[in-house]
Amino acid sequence: MRIIKQHITTSLFLCCLFIAGICNLFTHTQNTFAATLAFSANFIILTGLIVFWGQSVRKRILPTKTRSFIIASSVVMAIYTIMRIFKYRMVVNSVIVERYISYAYFIPLLLLPSLFLITSICLSFSDIKTKILIERIIIAISIVLSVFVLTNDLHFLVYRPYVKLSEFNLVSGTYTWGPGFFMLYAWMILLLFVGLVLLLRVKDKYNIKHGLALMLPVLFWISLKLFQALVIEKISETRMYTSSDIDCFCMILFFECCIRNRLIPYNRNYEGFFRNLKVPIMITDSELHTVLTTGMAINVQKAELSKAIHEPVYSDEETRLSAMQIRAGYAFWIENEKELREQRKRLAEANALLSEENDLIDVENKLKAQKAHLEAQNKVYERITSAIFLKQKRIEAILGETVPGTEDFSTKLGKVCVLNAYSKRKTNLLLLSEDNLPKSNRELFLALAESCRFLKCLGIDAAAVGEEYSKMSLSAINDIYDTFETVIETYLPMLSRMTVSILPDGIRIAMETGKELELPDTSLPVTSKESDGLLFLTILKKPEGVKT
Repeated sequence: MRIIKQHITTSLFLCCLFIAGICNLFTHTQNTFAATLAFSANFIILTGLIVFWGQSVRKRILPTKTRSFIIASSVVMAIYTIMRIFKYRMVVNSVIVERYISYAYFIPLLLLPSLFLITSICLSFSDIKTKILIERIIIAISIVLSVFVLTNDLHFLVYRPYVKLSEFNLVSGTYTWGPGFFMLYAWMILLLFVGLVLLLRVKDKYNIKHGLALMLPVLFWISLKLFQALVIEKISETRMYTSSDIDCFCMILFFECCIRNRLIPYNRNYEGFFRNLKVPIMITDSELHTVLTTGMAINVQKAELSKAIHEPVYSDEETRLSAMQIRAGYAFWIENEKELREQRKRLAEANALLSEENDLIDVENKLKAQKAHLEAQNKVYERITSAIFLKQKRIEAILGETVPGTEDFSTKLGKVCVLNAYSKRKTNLLLLSEDNLPKSNRELFLALAESCRFLKCLGIDAAAVGEEYSKMSLSAINDIYDTFETVIETYLPMLSRMTVSILPDGIRIAMETGKELELPDTSLPVTSKESDGLLFLTILKKPEGVKT
């Protein structure tokens, strides 16, 4: 009675299983109604027990892959039981259907050991990376072997009939076993053996008690199978349980032994689990009466508990009492915030240091930017100084020799104006860059026009004519303008009239001069041609890709 009171669910389960066995004995009576009723009761009870057990597993075991595989095993058991109904009660005078249902018996026979081995792998090797791959390989092999059985009519490697295929329904004496049959059973035995060995070697859980808890169901299953094959079937066809019943419920017994010996963790003994926690937690009912406490109890007044429901309560600077409402009451816990406060203090100091460093970095970046800007400006100024230095020296020398009121005063002043015009326009060109120079621009025309305008101070009739816009690069403009200035200074003493025009890739100068002079070194080559007393000079930019 004490065992029944402690394990009432188990006792009722076993009683129902016993009743199902009694019902199975009455399925062979001569009364058709009684036999059908007994068969139906047997089927309903067995299927209900399997479903009930699967549902209990879902509630008892933690939500892991192990639970999923055990529930899948219960589903396969239920399918195995249902297949027996189809074969013995629903199939009438159909040899083909009866034969293929017998073939299909191997599907649950193969899947149950496969799921058993996969469950053992989950319990033994929960942290290996190849576990999922191994599980898939095992299931794939079982599926392939199931297809191998279902296609027996094509190869006869599992069952070899002695009769015609149209009459073959696997009745005893009408067939013999082929090599495939022994291969299938060898695979199933291998799966069961490996799974059992893995469970016996579960890390940190193996001892004699657990070993016996696992071996007893296995030995019980083997004993029942041998007793039924060697004794019951030879004495009479009437038996309490079929082979499928023994397979299913012995596997249920095995899983139950694993669960109850905690080889598979389950949701039982909440109080013991809660009591062994090493943190101060307390659970109360809605009236704040203590229901469960951990080993480190919370010693506070009821008033503090009531206050903690709405906001955390600090008994000192480092101890915080928090609460959370649960279904049947409240959960209270204490947190020591000493380390947290220290971490926050260190974090604040680190943030302050980082803030100072960030400010220094910002200032440094600004100084670097200003320095880079100044360096860029200095480089531009150095280029400008280098480009106009000689012109400025000449201007200074000419002005130093110029005396107002003399005959050559206006001539020297005109030369200064021409040189100064070049210096001005050259400076403007050097202040530009390739990036801010428009694709079509007037920079070259404006430089040429200004030089021509100041040539008139020397009495030279000079003008820039024709197209004003060009698409030449800034470097090409500088080279052309420098070469133009050299030509002008060379011919200045004998120049009387001049026009300059822009070509697509250079400029053309037409001038009246007494003779053609030899030019000094220029940035670009100058070609000359004389016609009708005029000298035509052409200056072309360098081809693209040629460095200036």
